[in-house]
Amino acid sequence: MSSQAIFSSAEDCSRAFYDAFSHAEVDALMAVWAEDEEICCAHPSAAPLYGYAAVRAAWDAIFRNSAKMRIELRDERWHHTIGMAVQWSIEWIYVGDEPQPRGPVFVTNVFLRAPQGWRLLSHSAAPVQTGLAVGAGNVVLH
Repeated sequence: MSSQAIFSSAEDCSRAFYDAFSHAEVDALMAVWAEDEEICCAHPSAAPLYGYAAVRAAWDAIFRNSAKMRIELRDERWHHTIGMAVQWSIEWIYVGDEPQPRGPVFVTNVFLRAPQGWRLLSHSAAPVQTGLAVGAGNVVLH
């Protein structure tokens, strides 16, 4: 469970997460996670996973059993406190050579400032309304 990388900001940690995802590198992806059994990961339409081993096993299975994927983030928003940051965005997922993305998926990432730098504490992704155009997510309805 030992992480080598030091992320000086939550944004750096997020970029490393999505870069590792796009390269299907489970070790690099897990290096962004907090070294804590309280971490949580919820993939779209799946039950939440708790703990380092469960989260790692799920990502390993995804990378082994899926075509290479790339995520494009849209409508990204951040909230920062002294020791925590929250990122919300809409993900559009490009799978293999498919020209059209899958999605949209609404994602919430929670980052924690730890002694070894910023780390991902929780990643939660949920499908949203189908039929939205690519780039949807910029409308605020109140």
